[in-house]
Amino acid sequence: MKNITIKLGRRPKLFMMMCVVSASCLTTPVFSAETAKLSINKNNIKVWTIQSPNNPIISYKAETTLNTSLERAVGLVLDVENAKAWIPNVSSTQVLSQDLNKGEFKLYMVLDFPFPLKDRDLIIQGKMYKDTNGTIQIKNKVTQQGKALNPNYIRLKKYEGDWTFNQLSDGKIKVVTTGYADPEGVIPQSVTNMFVQQQPYQMLQKMKTELAKPNRKFPHLPTILK
Repeated sequence: MKNITIKLGRRPKLFMMMCVVSASCLTTPVFSAETAKLSINKNNIKVWTIQSPNNPIISYKAETTLNTSLERAVGLVLDVENAKAWIPNVSSTQVLSQDLNKGEFKLYMVLDFPFPLKDRDLIIQGKMYKDTNGTIQIKNKVTQQGKALNPNYIRLKKYEGDWTFNQLSDGKIKVVTTGYADPEGVIPQSVTNMFVQQQPYQMLQKMKTELAKPNRKFPHLPTILK
């Protein structure tokens, strides 16, 4: 499949990725010491999983610290054209609309599933903002508006995914990502749950690799995040 990008002049192209895994629940799970399981803890990356008694599929929370600036870390997430370098299973992305003054955007995304499974697509409605403490958050949820159904893909109907970026006192950046998605269709539950643990880890690992490249260029942050 070919990558799809839209030229938006000098404005950054907004990009918010998901791990193609996890739950068919209707609300985002609450992570706590009582409900979350630390599934991966290596290379300064932690991945927690949570499984509701009423839902057999797992949701995730992953975090790490980065030796980089807040601008570079967030800029990587906003960089659509180079997303495939560090986000697993992404085949193409398209910015459908954006209002940088409000920090709002809508994305179309195609997800590459292994054969013989059919590829998935989804439309994401996102909102980004910076609070009074300097924390940058990007919150995403699925919408069915903005792109006609494509018979070549299975359209995802349930998805939420958030990113949080915090500047730490030692100059490093703490990154936290949480989310879930119902992959739709017939997929073994055991396979789905395996991905929910591995994909967030792989994504943050590749994120570190991209940020460590000395000549890597990133989009400038929109005014709402400065």
